[in-house]
Amino acid sequence: MENVGERIRNRRKLMALSQLKLAENITSQSAISRLENDIYTIPLNELIDVLERLKLDIHEVLCGNSKTLAHTVREKLDKAREQLDYDKIDLILKSHERNLWNDSPEMRGYKLWHEGLVKQSKGEYRAAIISINRAIEKNKKNEKMYELVAEMHLAKGNIFNAQNLNDLDSYKEALYYYEKSRKRSHKIVVKILYNLSVKFCEAGEHEKTLKYSNKALHILHNHESTYLICYVSYMKMSALLNLNRFDEYYEFKKKSRIFFEIANKLQMLVNLENYSEENTF
Repeated sequence: MENVGERIRNRRKLMALSQLKLAENITSQSAISRLENDIYTIPLNELIDVLERLKLDIHEVLCGNSKTLAHTVREKLDKAREQLDYDKIDLILKSHERNLWNDSPEMRGYKLWHEGLVKQSKGEYRAAIISINRAIEKNKKNEKMYELVAEMHLAKGNIFNAQNLNDLDSYKEALYYYEKSRKRSHKIVVKILYNLSVKFCEAGEHEKTLKYSNKALHILHNHESTYLICYVSYMKMSALLNLNRFDEYYEFKKKSRIFFEIANKLQMLVNLENYSEENTF
């Protein structure tokens, strides 16, 4: 059975990372070398960041296959949330005693956040916002939860959007906490950037639309991902049209057309070809 140092070294090599690249913006190369030799002089927060960069679960690495109940429940909620299975979320929330949720600020925040999502799914928007705000308050100073706090603000923005209320500040807060988290969950940040690009386009601030759509496309390129690529590309082309940058528009549309064809979303390009203010969205 691999020890911790071996797991880190083997995973690093599997991902074709040098010790220096693995350490970048987290710790020193020498600290990585010591880790791989089972010498633990690295601060815990840096160890967590190293394991996350390697996509290794800290509980599995440090504790074998044993996981706490809280960790298992959070994993189940994460999976149900990703699948938009609100009935499953509700069932998980109701299946555990109060002492589990009061175990830590993280667990209390998790419960409040997911209760808010269930309420949102039922159209109980005011109650959903109150619950998610309480979840944010529990963890807004908790560095371990910054990425999830970003998701909470994203959920708030979506609720405000559903009610035609001002959602821009929520999306800005989502980006702020995501960037503070130093995480690399590209789908979350692309979702945030896409929403920001839409909001700025609606406000007529097309330079900002272009800024956020370009940033999202850069992230997708780096991750070799097509997540939301048609929608992000659409926002970029809309911004270019509004800014009268037609040469850039036609060149980018030509390069990105294949993604719209594969996703069977050519109608989006037709909307742009018959461009007018009212059919931009």
